[in-house]
Amino acid sequence: MVFSSVIFLGIFLPLSLIGYFIMPGRTGKNIVLLIFSLMFYAWGEPKWVFIMAALTFADYMFAMLMDKVNKKGLKVTLLSMAVISNLSLLFIVKYYNFFVSAVNGVINLGLPEYDIRMPVGISFFTFQALTYVVDVYRKDARVQKNYFYLLLYISMFPQLIAGPIVRYSDIDMQINDRTESMRGFVDGMFRFSIGLGKKVLFANYAGNIATQLLEDNFNGISAAAVWIGVFMFTMQIYFDFSGYSDMAIGLGKVFGFDYKENFNYPYMADSISDFWRRWHISLSTFFRDYVYIPLGGNRKHHMLNIMIVWFLTGLWHGASWNFIIWGLFYGILLIVEKKLKNIGIDISKVPVFGNILVLIIIVYSMALFYFVDFGKMVQATYYMLGIGNRISLGIAEKTIIYKYLWSIPVMVVACTPIQKKAASKIFKKETVHTDILQSVMFAAVYILCFILILNQTYNPFLYFRF
Repeated sequence: MVFSSVIFLGIFLPLSLIGYFIMPGRTGKNIVLLIFSLMFYAWGEPKWVFIMAALTFADYMFAMLMDKVNKKGLKVTLLSMAVISNLSLLFIVKYYNFFVSAVNGVINLGLPEYDIRMPVGISFFTFQALTYVVDVYRKDARVQKNYFYLLLYISMFPQLIAGPIVRYSDIDMQINDRTESMRGFVDGMFRFSIGLGKKVLFANYAGNIATQLLEDNFNGISAAAVWIGVFMFTMQIYFDFSGYSDMAIGLGKVFGFDYKENFNYPYMADSISDFWRRWHISLSTFFRDYVYIPLGGNRKHHMLNIMIVWFLTGLWHGASWNFIIWGLFYGILLIVEKKLKNIGIDISKVPVFGNILVLIIIVYSMALFYFVDFGKMVQATYYMLGIGNRISLGIAEKTIIYKYLWSIPVMVVACTPIQKKAASKIFKKETVHTDILQSVMFAAVYILCFILILNQTYNPFLYFRF
């Protein structure tokens, strides 16, 4: 089930809100939220609910044992077993066939491949499970003695299948001690409507242009059309993923949870480092705190640590060479950027130029991200450099682009903080009038998006596959 669907907007969300708020007591509300979360995941993946519950129980037991033992060696063993159990499932369903194919391609061992359907959002809830066992080991979080509350944390439907990655230590206390309020409900649903609007009004239109140019028209495509198509995919993936994060954060607020921000206008970045401080913040900080720093961080093997982290970041996104190349591409860029700063060259210090150069790099990197087929990825790179094809737009390409031309400047403006600054002035004071205005705006966007969804045929959530 996706947030931008008729089933979710018209049935699931209203019923979950009614059931949650009419249920008295914290325990009762948590039970309702857990039931709806499991139903949400079971909608498309019934069998995986039981596997997720079993994996959560294993983490629950490992953490309980770690909390009781005093010997460091035994704690390390338990932690290792917990990490291996989580990553083993992830490897089997997401990476096994990829690695078997790679091995067979090099030394032809004849290893069998299996038709395994990857469960939606497994990378997200696996990483959340890892934060729990690691945080308990580090004593950054208390052990959760109620298995069903731990299952609630892992399965909570607002952020279950596309993030943000919520660390257990960040919401540990909120599971039992949080406060729902009318202010939280209004603000949360307003934030949800912003995310829904990003998805339905922007991401779907941008994705439609990208698909028509980069897939339907790829064989006869021009250099200009590749750049425009990849640029529109760059818009799509931002509005798609940041929109989902907005919806998750908004629904969390409705239920009394405080999730951290996951995006901070990344296309306004003036350096590659700045971009990754703004884009998918929960993933970047996860790799920093759970991989990069434990490896030694800046203290030893600095460049190797960076490349390991970015290899894993690429691999996290998918079992395909293009994602690995995409991750290593950013790893190399970050190393080059650091080396240049060491000799006094810092593009972030050059107004506007730094932003434009970084945006061009980001758009190109999205070509690496978009084309899973390695041959097409290489071909698109040649085309973007003007090699092997014509430069200017053809008639068919102009027809596709002109149809959606109105949306491009609107999307560009929506990638900036302009609308946030305007909203902060409008809703500067929390009064009955601003509450009414927020509610009216939420209702208007909700109804508009609901109507559009009924008529749209293109409505994917890109990060569900991760």
